[in-house]
Amino acid sequence: MNPTLEEVYSLVLTQWPLVAGAYGLLWAGMVVYVGMALKRLGALSRQLEVLEAAVARRSGNE
Repeated sequence: MNPTLEEVYSLVLTQWPLVAGAYGLLWAGMVVYVGMALKRLGALSRQLEVLEAAVARRSGNE
């Protein structure tokens, strides 16, 4: 094998825990972000239900 390639591969292979950790942090961040978005979407849905009920009561169309 080419000596330059051997050096590059040896450097890359020793750094794999850092790459794996970075991907792990990325995935964890995405899971947290999606969870927060779903929580806010649920709260918005509940507010919309309350608003629809208030409009129905006000117009007398219960």
